[in-house]
Amino acid sequence: MKKIFFLTILFAMAFQCISAQSKKAETTAFWVAGICGRCESTIESAMDTKGVISADYDLDKEILTITYKPAKITLEQIHQLLNEIGYDTEKSKCTEEQYGRVHGCCKYREQSKH
Repeated sequence: MKKIFFLTILFAMAFQCISAQSKKAETTAFWVAGICGRCESTIESAMDTKGVISADYDLDKEILTITYKPAKITLEQIHQLLNEIGYDTEKSKCTEEQYGRVHGCCKYREQSKH
C-alpha cells in the first residue's frame, strides 16, 4: 500500500513538472523587413494569434520582440505567419506572391525607409 501511495505522489509530481514546462513562455527578438508605420501595424497585428502573448516591432531597428508559448506555436510558425503577410524575416523569405500582398508604401524590397 505504501508503494502505491509513493508511486502516486511521484507520478503527480512528474506530471506537474511537465505541465509547468509546457506553459512556460519564451521571449525572443529577430529581424523582420519593414519600412513604415503601416508595416509596423501589420506585423504586430499578424502576431495577434493563439500562443503569442505579446509582440512589439521596433521599426527603426527592424526588430520584432515576441513573447510566446512554444507549446502552442513554434518560432517556425511565427516566421511563416510573417511570410504569409508578405514580410521577410531573418530565417525565411516570403514568396513573390506573398510579397505582392503588402501595401504599395510597404514595398521594402523596392524602396528606402520613409
